[in-house]
Amino acid sequence: MLLGGTSLAAFLAVFSTISHNDIICSSEAHQHRQTDSNNPLNISPLTSREEHCLGHNGSSTRNQKMTNNQNLKDSTAPFSCKNDTNISAPSASPTSNNYDIHNQNDDNYVCYNDDDKSLLLDLPNLAPLTDTSIPIPIEHKDMSESTSVLLSGEPMGNETLEHQIEQFDEGIPEDIVTESDYELLQRITTIVGDYHPLEHEKPEKFIPVLEARGLHDNDKDEFGHRRDTLPIANALDQYSEIKTHSAVFQFLEENDGENKVAVRSNLALKRFLAMNAQGVIVRNNPGTLSALSQKNFDDMLRELSDTGLMIMTHPDVMSTLGAKDSLVKIKHLKCGLEDTYVYYDPEEFKEGFRKSIAFQPRVIKQNRGSQGEGIWIVKLKDGNYSDKYGETMVSLDTEIVLMEAWDNHVEYHTVGEFIEFCIHGRTQHSGEWASTGVGRYFEGGIAAGSMMVDQRFLPRITEGEVRCLFVGSELVEIVHKKPREGGLSATLASGAIYTKYSPDDEKFSKLVEHLKDDVPRIMDAFGMADRPLPLLWTADYIYGDTDDELHVGEINCSCPGITQQLDIVPIIAKVAIETVFPERTTSEGESNDEL
Repeated sequence: MLLGGTSLAAFLAVFSTISHNDIICSSEAHQHRQTDSNNPLNISPLTSREEHCLGHNGSSTRNQKMTNNQNLKDSTAPFSCKNDTNISAPSASPTSNNYDIHNQNDDNYVCYNDDDKSLLLDLPNLAPLTDTSIPIPIEHKDMSESTSVLLSGEPMGNETLEHQIEQFDEGIPEDIVTESDYELLQRITTIVGDYHPLEHEKPEKFIPVLEARGLHDNDKDEFGHRRDTLPIANALDQYSEIKTHSAVFQFLEENDGENKVAVRSNLALKRFLAMNAQGVIVRNNPGTLSALSQKNFDDMLRELSDTGLMIMTHPDVMSTLGAKDSLVKIKHLKCGLEDTYVYYDPEEFKEGFRKSIAFQPRVIKQNRGSQGEGIWIVKLKDGNYSDKYGETMVSLDTEIVLMEAWDNHVEYHTVGEFIEFCIHGRTQHSGEWASTGVGRYFEGGIAAGSMMVDQRFLPRITEGEVRCLFVGSELVEIVHKKPREGGLSATLASGAIYTKYSPDDEKFSKLVEHLKDDVPRIMDAFGMADRPLPLLWTADYIYGDTDDELHVGEINCSCPGITQQLDIVPIIAKVAIETVFPERTTSEGESNDEL
């Protein structure tokens, strides 16, 4: 469903016939592989200690073995590649989630260095930094004799590496990428298709995908990537209307600045992207990086945006749309609820909540947390509500019934105890709490994103939530998330059942009609009319009084996972390229208004 009015038919028809023989070469795909149907490349185990290189239709790429005293650019030692039978890159279909991961007729090479098992704080097998005295502008750097991304050689400890890096830190202009920068970049670069971003001149169209390698990488597979990253990068590379190159880079956890290798690597990454890319697709799951490293990551993206790069999605857009007070900013839209309030400090909450709960059952949401933690459905125990909002205020000893969306457990407290828990957490005045959360929802103040949203309780939440998945303005999937019997939470952790629907399903025709009116107005509602919609985002709707009335309960655009929706990666590529290069032309230079 294209809310912007553009047809996907031609593009999807072309994409479905593309041969995906461009195998990805990953700098982090160095550990023994186990066959896994969820693995985008489903690589069979390798047990030899050879160094292998990804091939393109059976051909090999350069990746020489080196010792610690060999010059990187002069290394010409032979390398060996091994044909791992029946390996093919994923073949996306616009109508199926299935990937052709075992094409028996393909004859491609699996490439990786079996010796390289580097970790965040231990980067072995890195060749010595070369030409250390001369910073080289990227536009003049000759990479024709360089090796490919997979480096080998004797291990080098961090102390040695940091010592060499310190030689470069003095007086290097921001528009220079040094030889040492290139050495570090090779450690965080994954090749897509037959394009090596570190060995070629600046491409005309280059949109890499950016991940983070951090303290918590539980969203990564055995290749060290998110499971949806490589399919997205492949789709960019395979886009037929406009030739666009892609690659995958990783921002490293800096450990509060203690990891100097990571700090320098991230600086090199910023310089390289500023000088070579036109846009960046960000795939970094919240919580992967420490708070300080996440701030540095976001600041880097803001600086890149200021230089003209299209960041998809910009961190300011993520934080603004993802914050719970977004529900207040869109309450005037068809998807909104007029009686939605936000409290930025405890005193506002003390007064506002006592008014709202006196009038109607409420849903109280903290701004942080996930999977329903800190989201409370609150009702008066006696059910005695006022007829008009604001005409009365309940006392602190009024008894209330609470259910937490995280796991549907029920608690009984007074209004005063609930307010105490929300502000100060567990204290002698908050009573006993069964919640796994700690409360303290205002901790850190507004600077830390602390706030609480107060919204009318919609009784039909028992029928579940309707999640709409968007790529830009295009609705690509609808999922009905139905709570388990007797529950209210629609999270998987609470036992909810998810059912997928096509965007053109008649059951949700009224919702789609409202979306056509609301979606073009959303960014203006957030005061961001000059920015595009998030590249990938979701909106969760709750039924109102009728089947045709649905209201947004949450928007998420930080990093929605699509491992179960990999069939939409061609749409993501299409929208990303159109966003970065809005003036689309054919190879003959003629205008091309439809795909």
